[in-house]
Amino acid sequence: MRVGIVGFAGSGKSTLFELLTGARPDPSKIHSGQVGIATLSDPRLAYLADMHRPRKVTPATVEFLDTPGLMAGSHADNPQRLALIREGDALLIVLNGFAGADPASELGSFREEMLFADLGVVTNRAERLEASVKKPRPDREAQVKELELVKVIQATLEQGKTVATLGLSDEEKKPVRSFGLLTDKPEVTVLNGPQDRGVPESLRQLAPDALSIDAKLELELTQLDVEERAAFMADLGITELGRDRIIRAAYDAVGIITFFTAGEPEVRGWNLERGASAVEAAGKIHTDLARGFIRAEVTAFDDLERAGSVKEARARNLQRLEGKDYVVKDGDIIYFRGAL
Repeated sequence: MRVGIVGFAGSGKSTLFELLTGARPDPSKIHSGQVGIATLSDPRLAYLADMHRPRKVTPATVEFLDTPGLMAGSHADNPQRLALIREGDALLIVLNGFAGADPASELGSFREEMLFADLGVVTNRAERLEASVKKPRPDREAQVKELELVKVIQATLEQGKTVATLGLSDEEKKPVRSFGLLTDKPEVTVLNGPQDRGVPESLRQLAPDALSIDAKLELELTQLDVEERAAFMADLGITELGRDRIIRAAYDAVGIITFFTAGEPEVRGWNLERGASAVEAAGKIHTDLARGFIRAEVTAFDDLERAGSVKEARARNLQRLEGKDYVVKDGDIIYFRGAL
């Protein structure tokens, strides 16, 4: 899973990137984008590790791409800067929330930039398709259907509406999936501003689930030892750091859940698309495990926690045998059985 960190120059994107991933911004990648890996602090993983005492603990991760900041106003290279995150699964939009800034206006302007960039992509594709379908060719019928869809998307964007408003199914999106349309991607909106400011109502109207964080302050807190950090947080009235809230929001936006495998060798968290089956979960671990899938032994984390041990969970019949079509739930602990 890759999430693009986007926003205007000066919004604090790179500070937030460092907070989320622990990777220092690399000046040499300012124009190409920088990738970092973030791990979500998951108390369930810690609980399983304490229970199994494994040799290795591996948390689920998410990849963040810090992209070049857009320039305010009409800048011809903004679409090229945005193009870096077309292959991303979601957008983390960072807004400036410090004195003198208008985050609601900034979000509106940023969304306009995305809409303009998408319109350029589909307009170019429509022009090429219009020329191509005039000639006899084996795939002409497919191209005619694609042109019809592209024209609908083009008209929607010209009306100032996002591609997401069309509500296209996965099947309908297939012809244009390679476009990486920005206005069809899930958004997480983050206001980078003073710790005690919160999200203003004007921004909340545009992004109801917007989060607020003082990225620089939290980055400084992470550099303190545990006792000092706790004391500073108490003085500042901070009960929860925003870092984990943002990562969780990214998971939710993309529709990703976490399932676990647990044993003496390793306790590990795995990312999985919400609604995926047990055999798809097995494939995340190894393709051979999916190919030879026989059954999955599944225990819900909450059930295991209530039972207190794997042995007791089995005694209470809380461990279930599921087939390949079982829909995996967030927090499931799974042991896969198969013919390898």
